[in-house]
Amino acid sequence: MTDSINELKCCSLFNGLNEDELVRLFDLVESETFSVGARILEQGLTYRSLWVILRGTCEVVRLSGNGSDQQLAVLEPGGIFGEMSFLQEAPHSATVRALSEVESIHITPKAFDELKRTDFGAALKITSNLVQLLSDRLRRMDAWICELVDQSEDRRQHAEWKEFQSKLYADWSF
Repeated sequence: MTDSINELKCCSLFNGLNEDELVRLFDLVESETFSVGARILEQGLTYRSLWVILRGTCEVVRLSGNGSDQQLAVLEPGGIFGEMSFLQEAPHSATVRALSEVESIHITPKAFDELKRTDFGAALKITSNLVQLLSDRLRRMDAWICELVDQSEDRRQHAEWKEFQSKLYADWSF
């Protein structure tokens, strides 16, 4: 158990949690091991868990419009996935496959609710870390999209980007 607790300390999702909080959390998570090639999550399906890779490597792929897989990311130990469907019940936007044997833990909404009830401070730290992770990913995606649009000379893409921006930020109050 001590090795697993030490592995949790290396994951940014658990930044700021002390040893006692990590032990309480570890009592609530579920561990699972996957063989090479196993699909941990599948695009279009809904599994309401927040996953953390303890050992091994996974790839995140999305089925493109032409029917081929587009690799979005490679995740190593400490990698986090499933966060969007964990926070909002919705189908997964991508598939996560094991590139090697993978040992992971996952937190279900029920387990997280139990953590909120028994250790609200730990749950708040995890939530704050999750918001940071999502903000970082969104910031990188914004920069990448802007770079792609700037490189394009197709005025239609510029118009599509402006339309997308207006939809994305339509419900935001500043």
